[in-house]
Amino acid sequence: MIKSKSIALPIVILAVFSILIVLGTVFAFVSLNNGELGIYNYNAYPTCIKLGLDLSGGAYAVYEVDRDNLPESMTDGENDEQEIEMAIEGTRASLESLLFNKGYTEAQVSVYGDTIRVEVPDVDDPERIFDLIGRPSSLEFKEYTDAETVNETLMTGDEIAETGVTYNSETGYYEVALKFTSTGSDKFAEITSDLTGKNLGIYINGEYVMHASVSETISGGQCSISGNYSYDDAYALAVQIQAGSFPLQLHMRESSTLTATLGDSAIKAGVIAGLVGLLLIIIYLIAIYRLMGVAASIALAYYTMTYVFFLSVFPWVQLTLSGIAGILLSMGMAVDANVIIFERIKEEYAKGKSMRMSVSEGFKRSLGAIIDGNVTTIIGAVVLMLVGASTIKGFGITLLIGIVLSMFTSLLITRIILKSIMTFHSEKDVALYALKRKVESDEAAAEETAVGEEAQGGAAV
Repeated sequence: MIKSKSIALPIVILAVFSILIVLGTVFAFVSLNNGELGIYNYNAYPTCIKLGLDLSGGAYAVYEVDRDNLPESMTDGENDEQEIEMAIEGTRASLESLLFNKGYTEAQVSVYGDTIRVEVPDVDDPERIFDLIGRPSSLEFKEYTDAETVNETLMTGDEIAETGVTYNSETGYYEVALKFTSTGSDKFAEITSDLTGKNLGIYINGEYVMHASVSETISGGQCSISGNYSYDDAYALAVQIQAGSFPLQLHMRESSTLTATLGDSAIKAGVIAGLVGLLLIIIYLIAIYRLMGVAASIALAYYTMTYVFFLSVFPWVQLTLSGIAGILLSMGMAVDANVIIFERIKEEYAKGKSMRMSVSEGFKRSLGAIIDGNVTTIIGAVVLMLVGASTIKGFGITLLIGIVLSMFTSLLITRIILKSIMTFHSEKDVALYALKRKVESDEAAAEETAVGEEAQGGAAV
């Protein structure tokens, strides 16, 4: 007899997952913009997923290299043209890095001679970011004594590798984070060592921005600029500083909007394909593994809702057609993990172990294979993110999120749900879990062999 206390926790667990799936489904399709439930300006979270150029279009700008203001090092030698080409490629790489760090993972930067074309998808104010990129700026670090005294430049923006915006919870304001190159890190450490107890000033385009008291040597290669900035102010300053580290000055020649090459039809086709595939997978799991398949299906529904939610909140995600392929691939791998686990459970039960012991051993034995298989995929996704082209990076990001989430779902959520369902059944109900002993099949094979031998013996007589 199953005691009421023993089934209380499984009922609560199953109820919680059911509620989460129902709420996830509702909030995936329903927007609350008219004060329903006391909530204003809530949009269904799938609609918050940023889309790439092929699905939503965007904007582009064409920049021209200012050959009238080239650095002297590029105009006083025999290989000047080669140096200029290298500088243009360096500017392209810096632009691509800048846009990627700002969340435009699908932005495309192309070089055509002396022009650089920048395409940014799904951006609300393209003119603002294009203007900031093309605005020449020079960052200088100088010793600060007073507002009227101009000291010599100690360091320039050429030594800055990366900029970003961070939030300071203590002050309640945003800051501009700077990361220096390897040589810049050493130089900045030397500067702060010499100016300990003094003030270090920051100037952009020769204009004073701020100064800070140097209390110690900063040798970590990173620092932050604070100044009671709002996010927009800090963002604009970060972009200007990054632009000041470009090898060449750029002038925007033209800008316009881009139409989507695929559009809503591709999104609808991808959603339909995903839903149909998900339904077929659920039917297959239940048909082959019965109640184990039911547990996997519940976990898969939870996985799908959580996956879509993460895609909507992660700033690096910009969904393209290749990104949709990454989503479908990671869903398939989530099912593969469940199949591996269930086959291990069937093997353990066939050896004579109890149903519950078989489940525990099945999860334990499949752990290594699942982790090894997924870790290799994670490494591949990370490599795509780091060295792949912009369109490939989107695929790598969606694949990475899906793989990590699928491991969590298959190894933990499926196990919790399956053990909760098993609480309502005894060892006599193994048929509901598609489990059977190996002994039964061996005995049947032995009987068939014996019958065959008798028949052959009779024929010989």
